[in-house]
Amino acid sequence: MKIAQLDAQRAWRGGEQQVLYLSQALRAHGCYNVTICQPDGALYQRACQAHVPVHGLRVRHEVDVVAAWQLARYLRREQIDILHMHDPHGHTIGLLACVLAPQVRKVVSRRVDFAPIRNWFSRWKYKMSGVQYLAVSEAVRRVMINSGIPGTQVQTIHSGIDPNLGQDVPAAEPLFPPGTRMVGTVGHLAGHKGQGTLLEATRLLIRDEPKLGVAIVGTGALRQRLEAQAADLGIAEHVQFTGFRHDVPSLIQAFEIFVFPSYLEGLGTSVLDAMALGKPVVATSAGGIP
Repeated sequence: MKIAQLDAQRAWRGGEQQVLYLSQALRAHGCYNVTICQPDGALYQRACQAHVPVHGLRVRHEVDVVAAWQLARYLRREQIDILHMHDPHGHTIGLLACVLAPQVRKVVSRRVDFAPIRNWFSRWKYKMSGVQYLAVSEAVRRVMINSGIPGTQVQTIHSGIDPNLGQDVPAAEPLFPPGTRMVGTVGHLAGHKGQGTLLEATRLLIRDEPKLGVAIVGTGALRQRLEAQAADLGIAEHVQFTGFRHDVPSLIQAFEIFVFPSYLEGLGTSVLDAMALGKPVVATSAGGIP
């Protein structure tokens, strides 16, 4: 059996980490598996570093018919049996490609807990027959079924983490002066991730714990707005925005507490990473959490 993983994102986020974990595990079990992704993206680079078979596919937008045609040609030439789609653009491109490569079985992972069907286009995507959906939590599965997708087409398969993560991970260098009690969060800087709420909480907490330091790890469009919010709240010296970091496990190891204030969350693998590192977690009850 030949399996292809498709992810059209350029950035490195939780979904791309899951694709790489899955590709590595399938390869370790002797399964033919190739990762199809943007040739200039982070997943392509990391797949090459991990010696995972990879094929570059340039996807310019969600309805890129040229990319879909190129993908269909590749699927036919390589006689791929299963195409596993991992992100919204990859989902669309994959479905279009499978029109020209009808022998390929279609699998789609869904990692977010908001309703997938919101207009005629998403209705076309999610009501297509012959697609099996993998929800990363029961919360995501319920949302999909409530949106009209038959329950027989949706299975829950939880996201995974590195089982060796908790072994001998050194703590990162401190981000704050000596004596600071550091807590932190990891995630894309977006409204539903709740970093703004964490800043509001920080303003209250420093009244009782003036040596508190909060690390906000991740990138996203809201960074400038969050930095301005921290300044307006008078807590800028208590907050560090780290941007993208390659040493996230080491950063988490340096936290006293891991905080996860998300309002919408499919599963929250950062929470699992923190638990694997033995860190106490304070998180919202949202989506797949707890």
